[in-house]
Amino acid sequence: MIKEFLSCYVRPTSQSVEKRVLWLVRHAWEHVPFYREKMQTAGLSASDFNSLDDYISKFPETTSAEYRTYQQTGHSQGLIDEQQKLDGLIEDRSSGSSGITISVFRSPAEYELNRARALWHLVQAGLRPWHRILAVLPPLQMRKNVSMSILQSLGIFRRTTVDYTMPIETVVDVIRRERINVIYGQKSFIRLIADHYMQHGIEPPELELLIPGAERVDHYDREYLCQVFRPRRFGEFYGATEPYLIAAKKMDSDYQIDYKAVFFSLAAPEDEAGLTKGNILVTSLINEAQPILKLELGDRVAVRNYSQLSTLGATIAKVEGRSNDYLHLPDGEKISGATFYASLEYFPFMRQFKIVQNDVNDCTVMLRVAEKTEEKKAQVEAVLKKILDGKIKYAVEYVDAIPVGPNGKTKILVSSARDAKSAILHR
Repeated sequence: MIKEFLSCYVRPTSQSVEKRVLWLVRHAWEHVPFYREKMQTAGLSASDFNSLDDYISKFPETTSAEYRTYQQTGHSQGLIDEQQKLDGLIEDRSSGSSGITISVFRSPAEYELNRARALWHLVQAGLRPWHRILAVLPPLQMRKNVSMSILQSLGIFRRTTVDYTMPIETVVDVIRRERINVIYGQKSFIRLIADHYMQHGIEPPELELLIPGAERVDHYDREYLCQVFRPRRFGEFYGATEPYLIAAKKMDSDYQIDYKAVFFSLAAPEDEAGLTKGNILVTSLINEAQPILKLELGDRVAVRNYSQLSTLGATIAKVEGRSNDYLHLPDGEKISGATFYASLEYFPFMRQFKIVQNDVNDCTVMLRVAEKTEEKKAQVEAVLKKILDGKIKYAVEYVDAIPVGPNGKTKILVSSARDAKSAILHR
């Protein structure tokens, strides 16, 4: 892994990224049935792509739902390089936060490079060999040798791993016993750890480095976690199972894209307030065994300098949330989760919120606020009234905690009324 780690210090150029993307297009055309069919359906072949701009403008997009459905209906082999044998590949499996889990098969070399990249990003964020690290990982990753296991075996890093199925009391005891001063990993579970300290009046550790990730980190999370742990350095990771790490962020910066491993563009980009917004499309520059080309992850992002995309000058200013999270209204219309996020995020006393819909006719808005004063309640409820009044019945609940889901994440909007419009039409 040392060699792969050192290779991460080589900065990519737009020419090297273009060369790699065009090679991946040819590779997919020749060896991956799924993408060959996509190009043929669009009336294209590999010869139609001669520049990065060609790829951005012409290569067919694939939604996450389409990709996952294709795999779940018995076509998984069609996503993989025909030259590869499954028993020689390593499987990465998602948490299923989008509703359907997905498996990405990587070659041992690709897997090792991703481990090296994870360590490289941690070092860039401020991790040092003498730090005492707590890694908050999904249970599946707990059963693997991930990220720093080789270096740890050599005594270079001291890392303890926990997962969100463990009792919080056990985790807090581990932090005390191991004198932890660095925490990184699953954001929602790190928040639960912070809650435990606050609710029980226990003095939390002052951290050298804190890096939440594995899901969207909003400014509520950032402010709260920094208030509790007072880290000297703070960062965030943005990624997904398919391309792995996409970008990293320091406290007051944009998310910097890891152009050595990922290229991105936007579906239906729209300019708004000096930024360009749209659903992110990702291309893995590492995956060859199971290529990922212009895959729409389902996240809506705001991008700075989008016009400089092909020269690697674009950065992600904000991850606004899942673009496929919707509140379904009785008249068949929808309100996106991003609407609630944009409307509620600027209240300094807001700590968390979640909208839950089990029926097309009503929903519940769960709010976790710093102070439950009548004045603050009135401010928030006025905003909710503007969004929801006359459109759907809703109840507002002020809560002390918002539970994580079975995948260890906290989504801001969960609706089981997916077929609202069709239900109305068939009444």
